[in-house]
Amino acid sequence: MLFRKDLLLIFFVGFITNLWAGDLATHEVTSDKKIIPIEPLLLPLVNQGKDIDIYMGKYEVTVAEFIRFINATGYQVVDKCHQYSASQLPAEPKGRWDHPDLVDNYYKPVVCIGVKGAIAYANWLSKTTGKSYRLAEYKEWHFAASEGKASRFAFGEDYNQSEICEYENIEDVANLAGLIRDHNERHEQSARCNDGAIYHTVVGMYRPNLFGFHDLMGNVREFLQTCVKKQTKEPNHCIEYNVGGEAWHWQARSVHVPATIATDFNGGLEGFRLVLETNKTPPVSAATLAFSKNLSLAQKAARLIHNKNKLIPEPSSGLRAELLDNDKVELVWNPSMNQNTTYSVYRSYLDPKGKLSRKMQKIAEGLTTPRFIDQLEANGAASYQVFVHSKYGESLASNEASIGKHKIFTLGERIQAEQYRSHRHTRVGFPANNSNKKSGEQIVRFVSNIRHYPEERVPFLPAWIKFDFNSHYEGKARLKMRVKPGGDEAKLEVWQGHHLLARLSTGKESGFVELETDASLIKSDAPLEIRAANQVSFSIDWLEINS
Repeated sequence: MLFRKDLLLIFFVGFITNLWAGDLATHEVTSDKKIIPIEPLLLPLVNQGKDIDIYMGKYEVTVAEFIRFINATGYQVVDKCHQYSASQLPAEPKGRWDHPDLVDNYYKPVVCIGVKGAIAYANWLSKTTGKSYRLAEYKEWHFAASEGKASRFAFGEDYNQSEICEYENIEDVANLAGLIRDHNERHEQSARCNDGAIYHTVVGMYRPNLFGFHDLMGNVREFLQTCVKKQTKEPNHCIEYNVGGEAWHWQARSVHVPATIATDFNGGLEGFRLVLETNKTPPVSAATLAFSKNLSLAQKAARLIHNKNKLIPEPSSGLRAELLDNDKVELVWNPSMNQNTTYSVYRSYLDPKGKLSRKMQKIAEGLTTPRFIDQLEANGAASYQVFVHSKYGESLASNEASIGKHKIFTLGERIQAEQYRSHRHTRVGFPANNSNKKSGEQIVRFVSNIRHYPEERVPFLPAWIKFDFNSHYEGKARLKMRVKPGGDEAKLEVWQGHHLLARLSTGKESGFVELETDASLIKSDAPLEIRAANQVSFSIDWLEINS
């Protein structure tokens, strides 16, 4: 628990550090009125076998450093950034590098500057100091991040993503709790740990690696100098660069899996660090020493915030639902082990006519005991989840518990996708044009990577939905389905118990299309299942089977 003196320290240190950084960004000048840059704290990086003999920045370049470049040159950063922060979502490029969310602490990595901004900064620093600063090449970053080891991360494989929070700021429990608080945006799963940071944080907050570098695999992705794609008509113009590591919004990828980014993309998850082309120990300037001293204060204040976020409660377990008389449902679950917590209950309800929302909606909050009685409006099917709350945030979801009767569909009926009996790796929502909101009809999205696995290790976990179904007919039939592809060709299978009824493929259309194909029915009351057959996301509105 944070005491008053800790809160005062957070405020005081944050105010002083930003005041210091902002003041010196404008006023630390030479006798001829030129702004003095803050050169990076540098560490040697040597691998003779890979022809690497340089000095690399210990940290990612911060706002405090970058703002001096802006004030010295008047450089115009592209003012359209896919910013992701407490007040901004990245869908539209409405952010900017100096947005209050991104400069509330000058010791966070600078973001929303694009690879062009990073290169411009390195060029300015080189010209101003007379030294050869640049972005790292991919082979340099890779050796620094991997320490020359073959494991997924330098500190170990960590397949369960339970140890990485000691080393990096990645998508974790704190991040997910923050996205719920700020954007009401939920993700199903993250790393199985809590690093204390919600968004990108002060540099150097986690364990350094063997060489002494911080944040190589998390916090923000790092622009690299290595070009992977050049413009055909202008071979000297690079249109795609390597990028190193991952950011706070994603589970970390293996250090050995390269990633790229378009030159003209400007996002809030990317920053950079510098290297100096020298094999001699460079002197440390007075500005850099002062920066290092003040960074320590900023880290101390940020650590108090991280410690608070690490008190976010663990999720409830053992949720059970029992149907009582008069359409009442009793819910019980295991009590939270955290202190001073309350519970909220969410319900997904489908009445017998299927006209109510299938999305999880809050039906109770502020509960102080692990028990709740729900009153259904009719004898429809319902499923429930419980969340634990404290002043530090909201837990991840409990297990899902279901009760009630589902409609049994038959040949010739139009089956709305949201009327499924059970599901895996799907989300329910309204179509983009909201055309079905008045009727209550919804779509079901089959998500290929609902758990946010890093690119190189996305397991094939097919999404599916199942319906109660009874066919008294056996023979040839026609299957019709309204589907929205996800940009690539999606493959689907339709099963009647163990009997394969049909296979379908979508095109690459951007909107809903109606697919139709031959099908083979059997006499059976086995459930009807729609199942993803490849790793492509898509949405389903409805389906029907006719003889």
